[in-house]
Amino acid sequence: MRTWDSFQFTIGMPHMVPDKLSEVELLKLLGAWQWDAIARVLGCRSSKIANGDGERLYASFINVELNLPPPHGQDSFVEGDSVAGANTIAVFANKFVEGLLVFGHEAVPADVTARVKSRDDLVWLEQPWGYMTNAFVARMGSNSKLKVFEPAGLASRPAERMETLPAGIAEHQSVQATGAIADFGDGHGVPIVAQRSDPIVYPIMPESDVNGAGLLYFARFVAIMNYGERVFLSDRLERPVSSPLLSCLATERRRLYYFMNADPTDSVRIAVSASLLPRGPDAAPPLRRTLLKLLFRIDLYRGSDRVLMASSLVRKALNVPAVEKGLIAEGERLLATLRPR
Repeated sequence: MRTWDSFQFTIGMPHMVPDKLSEVELLKLLGAWQWDAIARVLGCRSSKIANGDGERLYASFINVELNLPPPHGQDSFVEGDSVAGANTIAVFANKFVEGLLVFGHEAVPADVTARVKSRDDLVWLEQPWGYMTNAFVARMGSNSKLKVFEPAGLASRPAERMETLPAGIAEHQSVQATGAIADFGDGHGVPIVAQRSDPIVYPIMPESDVNGAGLLYFARFVAIMNYGERVFLSDRLERPVSSPLLSCLATERRRLYYFMNADPTDSVRIAVSASLLPRGPDAAPPLRRTLLKLLFRIDLYRGSDRVLMASSLVRKALNVPAVEKGLIAEGERLLATLRPR
């Protein structure tokens, strides 16, 4: 039976983007709790995790899946709210970890965690959840050369162990081989045609993008993807989307697969495609109106050699405050231009 650990934090300004919880900061916290759970299993501080030769190991992310369903969406978490959750990990082949995380505005009931034994159990929940897989890696001279190792002592430690390949790692292998990412059950929508095809390039910022290990941090991949979305919508369409309206986009579902890292002096080329999805119900009526939903496919490539770094599929809702009549009008005009004629 899986062992679940509890976690809690209060949303402050450092955790936010305008008017809501930041997805990037949320992922940082979920990743930190996963790392803490790994350290507890190994019975040591995270800074002491090493292979048999004493080389420092880090938990490199293989995939991340995030679900923030209405009415518990990203913009339902605001300043001063308490976020409580529970997480559990399992070990595969002594080199990989699978993490299940359930969270919300209140503590997760024990009867909920008792029902969750795998990723497949998460998808039926009506509350927010996350799913993460990691590999233990060491840096081999640069961020473009990471090697998987078994942490010293893990084989003899008491831990939940998996006999079959974790679902996230199996999906990672499939995405890497075929490029195809499964949708979220609402299809791929109506394609949005960009008016320009020149590349979107993001220069890596060591001051904000690189973690304590000197690696491009897994949550910052999402920040870079968000940058690509913003450029696509504000600078690549026939009618640009304003920054205030862009700030109303809220993540509902994300699947993200990591393939390579990059050095702090490199850049990232961002490939973005988008489509219009059925609107569905309002996120939190009557305070906000859901004007439309978008599906983004984003691929990141290392600027120096064009190697694929990561691929993601994300569904976002445009949830506009009901009092913002001007933004609602802009959103309705946008919807009219995106609908097939």
